[in-house]
Amino acid sequence: MAESGNEVRYLDHGGVQRRYVLYRPRSLTCPAPVVVMLDGRGGTPWTAMKITGWSRLAEEQGFLVVYPEAMRLHPDQPMHYLTNPQMWDAGSGGSDTDRSPVDDTGFLRAILDDLPAQERIDPRQIYLTGFSNGASMVFRYAVTHPETLAAIAPVSGHFRVPIKQPIPPLPCLMFFGRLDPLSPCEGGEVSLPWGVREHRPSVAHSFQSWLKACGLQPETIQSRHEEGLECFEAGTSRLVIIEDLAHVWPGGHRLLPESIVGPGSNRIDGTREIWAFFRRFQRPVG
Repeated sequence: MAESGNEVRYLDHGGVQRRYVLYRPRSLTCPAPVVVMLDGRGGTPWTAMKITGWSRLAEEQGFLVVYPEAMRLHPDQPMHYLTNPQMWDAGSGGSDTDRSPVDDTGFLRAILDDLPAQERIDPRQIYLTGFSNGASMVFRYAVTHPETLAAIAPVSGHFRVPIKQPIPPLPCLMFFGRLDPLSPCEGGEVSLPWGVREHRPSVAHSFQSWLKACGLQPETIQSRHEEGLECFEAGTSRLVIIEDLAHVWPGGHRLLPESIVGPGSNRIDGTREIWAFFRRFQRPVG
């Protein structure tokens, strides 16, 4: 029987050796659900573990967590958060997404192909979540390989993918912070930590773009207010704006200074909320 804890795995993809970290809890449900977590610009599998607490929840609930590692902007140079970050090729329209061609969608697909070779996973329960640039990558992968996923949960990241034809509706839970200085809810010009000033879309635009990608009309959106939350729903997709949160994982650990990303919030535990959302959905197989 495989040991519990973290295991670093390597894949050769596109002529490049890449890696991901698999977290296997001591008490594992079999066949196992899988949560894939993508950290943002400058993040690593280990920062993703720290900011979200996904491994702790997996230990409690008995599912596998996969933490893929993005590539550095300049792979032949040392990693640096500002000048040479690890980041995902998550679409176009922003300095946290645009980069030289890297097949990140293919890499994530290769991970899902690699897992069944060594783990007894449930192909009906594969879920994808991510933060910031990782959240934008969630959208890109979802519209490229929707047939592999049961649901997605992008956090503090925008939809930046041109769509030629709609995909089958895929359940989606989006989180944004009302106080986010890097991705303001209303959109507009922002100054980014790496010395770039650029335009960011509104949160509503990203939510509506996702709905259109799923063949849904924005006119179907219903809204409601809860204490400290503004919620929007259409079909099986939901957007939650947290009033006292900035560019930080909901209920998670803030790694960067508050002067850069703004305040965190413990109003909700984003990881538990996402897992509760994921558990509602299974992908038909066969």
